[in-house]
Amino acid sequence: SLSRAIGWQSSSSSSRAAAELGPPQGGMTSGSSVAAARLMAALVTMAQLLQPSLGFVDRCDRGEIMIYSPAVRAGRDAGPGCYGDTGADCPDEETFVTSPGWPRPYPEDARCRYKFVAGRNEKVRLNFLAFNVEGLGPSCEKDFLDVYTELEQENASLLHSPLLGRFCGHILASVPRTVVSLHSVLVLDFYTDGNTQKVYNNDNHMAMEAALGFKAQYSFVPKADYEPGPRLLAYSGNCSFLMETSSADIDGVINSPGYPGLYPDNLHCNYLFRGFGNQRVRLQFEELDIYEIHAETFGEAGHTISSCPIDSVRIYDSDQRLRQIHSDFCGQKAGLTVVSTGSRMRLEFITSAGRIPRSRTVTSADLGELQRKGFRLRYNISSEYLRIDRGLRSNHLTGTECDFLIESAGKSHDRFQFPSVRGGRLCRVFFQGVHNLQRSEMTLLRIDGMAHITAGRRQDGRCPGLAGHLKVYARGQGADAVPDADFCQAVGEASDGRGGSLGEPQEFRSSGPQLFLVFDTRHLETWQLAPAFIINYRFVPDFGIPGHQPNEDDCAFEYVSGADKAHGRTNSPFFNPVTKAHYPHNTTCSYRFVATEPNQRVRIRFTHFYVEDFFIEELGNDKKHHTVGSYVPCAGDRVEIYERYESPKNSGRFRLEKILTYCGTSIPGPYVTQFDTQELLVLFHSTWDKWAHPEYDKRTASGFQIEYDFPVRTSLFSNKFDVCGGNISSDMHGGVIQVPKNEQATYQPDLICEWHIYPSQPGNQVFVQFPEFHLEGSTKSCSMAVLRMYNGDSHVPSSEVCGADNGIPAFYGRGSEHVRIRLLTTAGSRGGKGFKFSWTEALKIHPGTGHCPGFQCKRTRHCIDHRLECNRLPNCGSRAVEYSADFDKDRLRWKNHTKHERDNSDEEINSEKCHSIYAKATGPTEAAYQLLHVGIGVIVTVLLLIAIVAFVLYLKYALPLPQTPALTL
Repeated sequence: SLSRAIGWQSSSSSSRAAAELGPPQGGMTSGSSVAAARLMAALVTMAQLLQPSLGFVDRCDRGEIMIYSPAVRAGRDAGPGCYGDTGADCPDEETFVTSPGWPRPYPEDARCRYKFVAGRNEKVRLNFLAFNVEGLGPSCEKDFLDVYTELEQENASLLHSPLLGRFCGHILASVPRTVVSLHSVLVLDFYTDGNTQKVYNNDNHMAMEAALGFKAQYSFVPKADYEPGPRLLAYSGNCSFLMETSSADIDGVINSPGYPGLYPDNLHCNYLFRGFGNQRVRLQFEELDIYEIHAETFGEAGHTISSCPIDSVRIYDSDQRLRQIHSDFCGQKAGLTVVSTGSRMRLEFITSAGRIPRSRTVTSADLGELQRKGFRLRYNISSEYLRIDRGLRSNHLTGTECDFLIESAGKSHDRFQFPSVRGGRLCRVFFQGVHNLQRSEMTLLRIDGMAHITAGRRQDGRCPGLAGHLKVYARGQGADAVPDADFCQAVGEASDGRGGSLGEPQEFRSSGPQLFLVFDTRHLETWQLAPAFIINYRFVPDFGIPGHQPNEDDCAFEYVSGADKAHGRTNSPFFNPVTKAHYPHNTTCSYRFVATEPNQRVRIRFTHFYVEDFFIEELGNDKKHHTVGSYVPCAGDRVEIYERYESPKNSGRFRLEKILTYCGTSIPGPYVTQFDTQELLVLFHSTWDKWAHPEYDKRTASGFQIEYDFPVRTSLFSNKFDVCGGNISSDMHGGVIQVPKNEQATYQPDLICEWHIYPSQPGNQVFVQFPEFHLEGSTKSCSMAVLRMYNGDSHVPSSEVCGADNGIPAFYGRGSEHVRIRLLTTAGSRGGKGFKFSWTEALKIHPGTGHCPGFQCKRTRHCIDHRLECNRLPNCGSRAVEYSADFDKDRLRWKNHTKHERDNSDEEINSEKCHSIYAKATGPTEAAYQLLHVGIGVIVTVLLLIAIVAFVLYLKYALPLPQTPALTL
């Protein structure tokens, strides 16, 4: 019997084998007898758990051990039995093979070869149950197990046979769990060197974790599981087959070579499927486990390698190498389904070598490579699948049964008739608009022949008693998410799900470039048909801008206080605060804000601003972030603000006037329409022919974002002119305004203040200076507060400032016109120290004599009232001492620079007049204050020194001296 021939061990013999596992040479002391007994009991239990095994310890010296399947032995007249020349019979059931001495550690300096031979219609399958062989893969320089699965003959030489792999390591994952022979022969070649490490525990007993070897279960499986049809002799490799039918539908199962074990290298298998007429081929992978390299970037050049460069599955929509479906498949994919368009299909399984370089040690991440299985699939060639006619072929998604893709070709609109499909199907229709750096589209959809499902009509996501169930996904969500709408389809006609007729067709708008439909007929029997229905679609531009769009093809949006909400946000095209996406070239967008109530105004605030004109940063212009009036250096991309108001000269006619132009990177200040204006227009222009920047090239930028609302005038404007704003005029021809009036306070948020400073006589000029200026913001952002200065009643500001700057040059109004100063703060303003400005009315100088009726400034030559002289405020203005303006032809930009100088001649304290005035003033002068502070400091210091000296003298003379105690004898 096999037990006698190869040493089958029963439980009792296993116990005896375990008892033979003694300590190292030297024996045990008597003190360890109890521990030895416990160890023997544990070893007996372990041996029973390991099951009876084939012991080849005493046969390893014979070199090669032959194991034949019962089919091979039955066909032999005489010859060896299970191995060698014992003549023993092999059992028909699955059995085990182990390393020599199992479960004891295998011997040193051993060489054992196990050869399994199956019958002509069989393959050998080996499942490893335990593996612990000393060494580190892939080189395995100490002990190792070589596995050969590609031998075609029993007597084939191993020298000329491909090696499946050399394995070593201390965990089961170091070896493939399963190996299956490619033909009928499988060989295990086990080698150990003369220095095998043994591990002992603290009791000086050999631990069970020592190099135990291996244990595997072997069986002989039918070759038909791997040969699904006639072999194609024209292809090499013995793994190419034909699945063909000339009439009836057929199906079957295909296992890749070696499945479910490790597949060998250098395979090129071909599986051809051929149907007839209206039949289609369907492949459903129950398991796909192909070695995959995840995309990584290598080298300085940043090259990215393919994910399937070594092993792959390729599927063609033909029996030739034509029209590959998708790209190469690899990795782990369960449930993958591929359907041919016509009646033929081709599958190729290609493997190579070089997954783990032999120059490095195997890591835990590499161990998964040893468990790659290949694939198992079910195929079906049938005429029950949807027929793809010529009218559907242009939109059909290759590789699917009933999925369709409708892509935009610009401003396209059409209708798509979804065909009638059988029950048990799940079909999808994808709509894909254009989406690139310059253009994005969304889909407008109208569905005819469906009834919308309202809440309560649907039961468990189905349409009871109806044919088709349609789901609409318009927001870019996945099919597992909640759909945007559900529809039901009645058998033969449209219905609302309760037998009623269908109402108006349903329309949908996608929130991005993609929209898809899922049509489900899985609740129907496969012989039932769901009727066709019609989809009307249109692709329109999607600018990614919220708001009402009167014309879907134009980048024009409206925001009306009565129709829309009282506040909101809008932005430039494609604006995304997270991804910082850039707006497109050659685009013009308009944003129209309308306040419908008489006491309402329009207010906007930029929360983000980055509009291309990178050269403005380099030119160092005085107005390098924004422009006002007619001076416009923003020649590239820009944002323009317009006001639409009734013309004062032509009653009933409206005027659209450009107020501001912005570009660059600085965030502009907030803006509120004027008292006579209720409509604001923002225009955004991006150009095409940009000058290439050395760093940025011709790219655009991230754009802008605007917050808007429609505040009521009474909630913004103060009624008390002395608190914030008002009309100012004085016989002294000058004055000072401070905001806030209390120097310890800060200005208020959400505020608008306007000062109108009028000259007292026609022809006089008013100018304003800022000795103190502390608003929020900086040259990079005026988003919270801004001060703008105007000439007369003009809507166009001549200057705007924010931040902290005491060097602001004087602002001059035009002769005989008043100067208007406007302060805006937002609701989010945190307040600041504010500002102080002095205003001065320049008097007329006699044109003939040049006589000044007041004081004439030395540098600016302005004539001011004598009473403004020596008032500790600047009243002489400033003048430009350096000015340059050059046009850069290469960059198409102006480069300008201006340097201003203040004229303080009216306040020169060394002059005889100012010295006399300051001396006679009721309050001390600035110099007197300084002297007073110094005097007070000296007096306080002297008093402190006198106090310290007095305290020291008091301690020295006033306190009694301590008494010395008497000595005890």
